[in-house]
Amino acid sequence: MAPRPSIDLLHEIAPDVERLFNRHLESARGWYPHEIIDWGQGESFADRPWSETDYDLPAGVRSAIYVNLLTEDNLPYYTNTLLSHSPEGHPLREWNRQWTMEENRHAMVMRDWVHISRCIDPTLLEDGRRVQMKRGEVPQPATLAELVSYVAFQERATQIAHRNTAARLPKEDKMGRLVLGTVAGDETKHFMFYRDLALAAFAIDPSAMMVAAAQQVRAFAMPGTGIPGFTRHAVRIARENIYGLGQFLNDVLEPVLGVWDLGHLEKLTSEAERAREDLMGFIDKIGESVSRLTSRGPGLATA
Repeated sequence: MAPRPSIDLLHEIAPDVERLFNRHLESARGWYPHEIIDWGQGESFADRPWSETDYDLPAGVRSAIYVNLLTEDNLPYYTNTLLSHSPEGHPLREWNRQWTMEENRHAMVMRDWVHISRCIDPTLLEDGRRVQMKRGEVPQPATLAELVSYVAFQERATQIAHRNTAARLPKEDKMGRLVLGTVAGDETKHFMFYRDLALAAFAIDPSAMMVAAAQQVRAFAMPGTGIPGFTRHAVRIARENIYGLGQFLNDVLEPVLGVWDLGHLEKLTSEAERAREDLMGFIDKIGESVSRLTSRGPGLATA
């Protein structure tokens, strides 16, 4: 039996959106930014200007905090992209509003901790925020299939970046570890929604999803490219083993694609079959690159 010639993925996936949205709400964690922050540790920057010696950190960890926070700041543009694929009356729109509400807390709590801990130059951070948000540079997937594929990878990558950054903080910074761990926990739940929504989409239209997933893997970039000096910061972050090509392969692609079980998809179009072959070959090349780079020393596998 040949694949259906035309499939309205947006319409057919609606029941799965509702199912996964309800699952998300049932497992929701209530937390308040103001309860995580120890306000008594704060000092006025007017009384004591910021100095790099206020919080001793490797450059890669400092870059990770800077990039991760500015990425969270760009929330309005991500929401705009998501809503562009979510018409009124569709459960995706309600999900996206919930997602936006939850994500909005991340920049709040991270900035409070950053300012109180003095781990980042506040002037540098604000200048970076202004540039990042004036540019409004975010991925723009053309189709719902591409969007669902991209966001599944992106949410997982963001979770890994926050988790690994938290692990690189000094053990005595319990507040910072709690902040980043809490944010990573939210990203885990968002990732599970999109990972399983993509799985449902593969069941509905495997060929369109196969082509979209292959395209998104090849073109994948974290949503922070509008940040000043992004490439320089990305190299530092990878060298610190927080997030780079190795993490993209081992912590993002392998677990996500494993759940989707792409090798066993059936009744694909010829275009989708070519996309699957291309994707598997591309992943092999990434593996070779990671092996070659890590043989030179830890932290060299950059994305």
